[in-house]
Amino acid sequence: MKDPVRLERYQRWRAVFGTSQGESVLEELKKMTGQNTSSVMLRADGTIDQSHVFVREGRRSIWLDIQNVLKEPPEIPEETDEGEN
Repeated sequence: MKDPVRLERYQRWRAVFGTSQGESVLEELKKMTGQNTSSVMLRADGTIDQSHVFVREGRRSIWLDIQNVLKEPPEIPEETDEGEN
């Protein structure tokens, strides 16, 4: 059984992002969120700039959230009576 809330969101998002314009927007979002770039940025002294990593990972998590919504919602296990065999 599908989660009705997630299924409805999936259907809405697919209706928008499933068009050629929507796919174009997804490509722009992919670039804007840095999906294809490293989150690590080095300072001049060679150490990792942790603040920059956090910002980049925050952007990247948005992309991952979008991708997760656009996948078909997972099935919800059917409820069973524990006493039945």
